[in-house]
Amino acid sequence: MSLDFAPYLSGRSQRLISPRFDPRIDAAMATQPFRLGLFGGTFDPLHIGHLHIAERALEQFKLDGILFIPTGAPAHKLQTYVSDAEERYTMLHAALVDNHSFDVSRIEIEREGTTYTIDTLRILKERYGGKAELYFIAGADMAADMKTWKNSEEVAGLITVLCARRLITNEEEQILLQNNREFNIRFIDSSLIDVSSRELREWVRTDQSIRYLVPDTVYAYIIEHGLYRESTRH
Repeated sequence: MSLDFAPYLSGRSQRLISPRFDPRIDAAMATQPFRLGLFGGTFDPLHIGHLHIAERALEQFKLDGILFIPTGAPAHKLQTYVSDAEERYTMLHAALVDNHSFDVSRIEIEREGTTYTIDTLRILKERYGGKAELYFIAGADMAADMKTWKNSEEVAGLITVLCARRLITNEEEQILLQNNREFNIRFIDSSLIDVSSRELREWVRTDQSIRYLVPDTVYAYIIEHGLYRESTRH
């Protein structure tokens, strides 16, 4: 299906991608572009592992900001249950609103059709031009599959990949680099926080506490709205 990008490409100074960062990027010079981290995912829910990786990437690579991009209909999870996009956006926004180095974009949840990384990157490059350098934050499992992504060669030319190691070994790291030579891959020096959104959803479903594994605002939203209970699944 051909996606309609017109609402996003109607003018670089018009389309809002990041309420927090757009004015700074528009004011940036091409000789000193804004170093923008991109952190995509379902964030179903956002947890402390996500936040730790983002914070370490921000500091280690001297990024000017990180834009969290919740997916709409992610291509790699078409057969998997994903919570309502507005609920995921609301939790993200509430958790990040007080951190001026982070922002949340609605670019993918407002776009119809299946979400592909290349589509989002094209929109960002059209909007920001040479005033932003794009750094794509990915887990090791996602990074290992990058060469299978739609238009992977074009993707590789648009981003620097910041890879979170998780359980990856030095040997596996070298294999990942060799298998994805077209990508510029850097590794985030982060602590291992072995928690996943899937595991947290299961804990909620089975009446186990996830307090302290998610931001307080996210925890409160999940409890108040009964998320991840069997009765809330569509």
